[in-house]
Amino acid sequence: MRSPHIRRLWPALATALAIMLAAGATACSSGTSGNSSNSSGAAPELGNVTVGILTASDDVTVQIAQDEGLFRQEGLNVKVVRMNSTNDASTGLLSHTLDFTTENYVGMFTEEKLVPNLNLRIVADNTQASPDLYVLMVPKTSKLSSLAQLKGRKVAFPALGFNFGSMSADLLMAPYHLTSSAFTTVPLPFSDAQQALARGEVDAAFTTEPFITISEESSGDRVLEDMLSGPLAGFPVSCWATTASFLQKNPKTVAAFQRAMVKAVRLAASNATLVRQELPKFILTMKPAIAKVITLPTFNTTLTLARMQRVADVMIRLGALPAGFDVKSMFFPPPAGS
Repeated sequence: MRSPHIRRLWPALATALAIMLAAGATACSSGTSGNSSNSSGAAPELGNVTVGILTASDDVTVQIAQDEGLFRQEGLNVKVVRMNSTNDASTGLLSHTLDFTTENYVGMFTEEKLVPNLNLRIVADNTQASPDLYVLMVPKTSKLSSLAQLKGRKVAFPALGFNFGSMSADLLMAPYHLTSSAFTTVPLPFSDAQQALARGEVDAAFTTEPFITISEESSGDRVLEDMLSGPLAGFPVSCWATTASFLQKNPKTVAAFQRAMVKAVRLAASNATLVRQELPKFILTMKPAIAKVITLPTFNTTLTLARMQRVADVMIRLGALPAGFDVKSMFFPPPAGS
């Protein structure tokens, strides 16, 4: 059994489904006028903003920004809204109930392709893949030893369609001349996958922490494959985004949010002790004793066009995006010197 480690708690994988908004939604922006000065000397247009997050270790950077006073220094009062998945992100941005949101790169590009007038803008990076961040688990008695043996089997994934999990399966099964279509996908939340394995309802389960460690310790389940290995090593995972329309109307607010998040991500990347202290505050179900021993996500401090293009290139190769998909228009890096 490998050593216990927890890298993410409940990362939602965005699916290739169009976001359907209720007709006539006219909710106004959650931000309200504010006149607080910030560290750059330029007050943001909005003092109050709403940020959509997932209950995942990646997004602890928002908790750090709150507790370290980084938002306050920029003249921002941030309300945090916990989402079920990043599918909720686009709905919130388009209905103006969210001003900023966490995004999964794969799901975000899929939604940008499918949802009319979404016009996402990536304003700050957040995390990238690290070893065993996502894995395929099998029961301890399983005779499966290779992805090639998944043909004809049942595999649990959080969602149907093209998403981060199916993309990794397609890529890692390519040497065996197979894709994720070779097995039957059973949609199950991460929290239900272990029980499905134990009952024999699925042969393998795509999962993440803390469920990896829970499965290992309580059932003796084992890792069949690290799904973020090989061609997906160091793959970009999550970032922070808004819409082009919000950016156009509130450029100083966006710049203030960017400065705060850049500082928060840098703190997370350089101060593991701080992250471990903040995690139980951010994920209320995580005990401090667990936070002290987990392996943390890889926090990435620099948003680059090359990293975005890497994701798009993989998706284009797999047919999930059209050739020439424009990521440059979505690229809006933090101000110089942030």
